[in-house]
Amino acid sequence: MNFPQKTVLFLILGLSVPTGSIFAQTNVIQVGGEEVVGADTKVLVEEVRVQAEKEKVYVVEETGRSTLRSTFAEKKDTPVEQWDFAKKTWDKGRLKKAADRMLYLYRRWPNSKEAPWAARARADIQFERKKWKDAFSDYQYLIDNYSGRMVDYDSVLERQFEIAVKIMKRRRMRWLFGGYRAPEYAVEYFEGVNRNGPQWKRAPEAQYMVGKCNQDSKEYELAISAYAVLGYRYPDSEYAEEAAWQQVQCLIKLRQDFPSSPEILDRTLTATTVYLSTYPASERKSDIIQLRNELYEVKAGRVFNEAAFYAKVPKEPEAAIIYYEKMIEEYPRSERVPDAEKRIAELKELLAMPLEARTPLAPRSRPIPFTKGPENEES
Repeated sequence: MNFPQKTVLFLILGLSVPTGSIFAQTNVIQVGGEEVVGADTKVLVEEVRVQAEKEKVYVVEETGRSTLRSTFAEKKDTPVEQWDFAKKTWDKGRLKKAADRMLYLYRRWPNSKEAPWAARARADIQFERKKWKDAFSDYQYLIDNYSGRMVDYDSVLERQFEIAVKIMKRRRMRWLFGGYRAPEYAVEYFEGVNRNGPQWKRAPEAQYMVGKCNQDSKEYELAISAYAVLGYRYPDSEYAEEAAWQQVQCLIKLRQDFPSSPEILDRTLTATTVYLSTYPASERKSDIIQLRNELYEVKAGRVFNEAAFYAKVPKEPEAAIIYYEKMIEEYPRSERVPDAEKRIAELKELLAMPLEARTPLAPRSRPIPFTKGPENEES
């Protein structure tokens, strides 16, 4: 395509030049040659553009714009020719150049039938070049702009999922002791896959990977939330039980970090209860029961310790008895029940004794003798 001298001058100055028809959301019906606005008004293209910019109207361009970068690149005059040109470049193995020519096609002719082909081809080229983040963005552009015109939507989701896995497993700074993994960077990619295909066959797996990445990054609360979402959205998937189990594992880690937190203890018990009621035939049933027994003893021990505290306070044996009886009532299967019953009997014997006998006087402290220092000695 030959640009007029004035157009080339504008491009060199970094300006963009309109090349095609414009459709606006005002009274503009069609623009081309002499454009029609409303029913019987005719204006020029530049006047419509100025009006649109002033009113901040959303404008859709039929053929896109020429940019300074694309002006000096080799290109064709029609989308068909440009597609053949870019495809031949790709077949020759010139991947970077082919990606640029595909980009020019769908930017220059965004509404052509070749545009979604070019957008998909560019994304595949970036994937072939192992430019994972760029490839994911290009696939996302294809979904956002051509989801109704693209072919094989699931294959695009598959590629995005593969990219997310590669980012999750990527080792950074390999030169430093073999490098390290940073799975938290893959969370947004797996979440993007789920947004693009919530009913896709691998959507439960993608949601599980969100939780797994957070768990590996020690973001246990975020992991618990992600696993809970999986169980709510996809209760019948093969990943639902594993997600429920990993919730329990995350809560165990939180209990190690905050051993005195009653909230985390209660949440752990609730998670184990839900697991057993949802998956009664699970292979992990014995492990869950053992964990529940340990938590059961922890809660019983806390009540027992409260009773023991009141038992040591003078004139508070009644309060201690109340707490021991509470422990026996709430945790009848606890190993501490015999000790609690024994303590109750001892406290009741103490209450039957006269007040003076069960509250012995504390030994009086001796006064501190006053001694003079050398400076206070009489001369």
